[in-house]
Amino acid sequence: MTLSALSPAVESPARTERGTGELRRWIDDRLRHAERAGRETLALSVTAPRTEPEALFAVVPAGIGFFWHPPGGPAVAGVGAAYRVQLAGEGRFAQLAEEASRVWQGLTAASHPGCETAPPPRFYGGLAFDVGAADREPWTEFGDGCFTLPRLLYARGGDSASLTVTVRLAEETTAAALCDEIESLRAALAAWHPAPSAAPSVLEVRRPRRSEFAARVEAIRAAIAGGSFSKIVAAGCSRARLAAALDPGDVLRRLSQGGLTPAGSGVTRYAFRRHASTFLGATPERLIARHGPAIASEALAGSIASGAEHGARLLASDKDLREHQLVIDSIVRRLRPLTERLEVAERPRIQELRDVFHLHTPISGVLRRPRHVLELVEELHPTPAVGGVPTGAAVRWIREHEAEPRGWYAAPVGWFDAAGDGEFAVALRSCVLNSGSGGVEAFIYAGAGIVRDSDPDLEYTETELKKQTLLTALGC
Repeated sequence: MTLSALSPAVESPARTERGTGELRRWIDDRLRHAERAGRETLALSVTAPRTEPEALFAVVPAGIGFFWHPPGGPAVAGVGAAYRVQLAGEGRFAQLAEEASRVWQGLTAASHPGCETAPPPRFYGGLAFDVGAADREPWTEFGDGCFTLPRLLYARGGDSASLTVTVRLAEETTAAALCDEIESLRAALAAWHPAPSAAPSVLEVRRPRRSEFAARVEAIRAAIAGGSFSKIVAAGCSRARLAAALDPGDVLRRLSQGGLTPAGSGVTRYAFRRHASTFLGATPERLIARHGPAIASEALAGSIASGAEHGARLLASDKDLREHQLVIDSIVRRLRPLTERLEVAERPRIQELRDVFHLHTPISGVLRRPRHVLELVEELHPTPAVGGVPTGAAVRWIREHEAEPRGWYAAPVGWFDAAGDGEFAVALRSCVLNSGSGGVEAFIYAGAGIVRDSDPDLEYTETELKKQTLLTALGC
């Protein structure tokens, strides 16, 4: 995949023959070195103009891509795939780890002098909430899971930015061609400016029927009363029809600029682009992060509408505190045997988002022995915050009773590298944008944890409140 193949020609600004020649010689040296070492793949990182990472979607507008911006971390965008791992079935975690391992064994990375901040090669992607949960529209382009090592990666952190081009050496390539591609991309990124975009014309918003949602809540409460469950999360999907095409980059910018979180809070903005569909959102919930032996997770459950007086009410709510404790207990039970030390905050705090407040408890620890982050993801997903208690039975109930497929909603999305480090979030506050000749249809998802004393009307209101962030970003 090259710039010239996917976007209009871009005139590069004047650059010295000396600078271009030096870059070409460096690339040629790295190619020769990788070939002598018997490597199959080479990742080359260079400095790049500092701009919005979603600019890469505009510069290379076709094909698959992703965007990832965690709180406090570098923002990255990727386009194309040097390698793509499409997952299916119950063995998807093992399949992913095995196929990625083969890629790492044949890959080498190099950073051009002056480019010290480029992230190492990573696979980015996500998984379906449950096997088979993405086999219907609007999810058919996503499947049970998909991860890519991107062909092009733009990363911005602090005052620096980098561009990484990953090539498979079996494909014919030359230092001159790669140098031209890199310089063209640099020029396009430097010249890009977000065009002012008006909010799209909204033709229709269809929400789940309150009566149908209430009936589902009552069915869950009956199952809980019968002793089969302690909690099940009920999710619902709203649909919005928009009159015109919608740039996912515009939605991501609105999620950032719209005051989604006040200072001190954080969300992860993410997007996974397919050819006609994009899954995107801004989630407040981390599933797991592993950096060396250190791990970090969190419990996020129990919600109330935002407001100055609502935080104290949430902290005093017996129903929400019990629901929150179910999540803490589950995470601790699964992580405790894997860690030599596990620390849990003594009491929950309030995580303040624009529309909703949540109970939040940080959890951190140190692993007993090295474990791949994918092992930890498989161990934790789904937490009771998005599934239920007991986990397996709750997932079966969701599979059998929810009319709308969850797809990647409430599932793990994130990245991992060759060392087994990685970061995964729970894909909440999310929607799927499906583009067609008649405009765009957006599928917006949210859920609420149901326990024995849940009020169906209040739970419905909570799910609709959680959707408001995405609806606002979509112009609804």
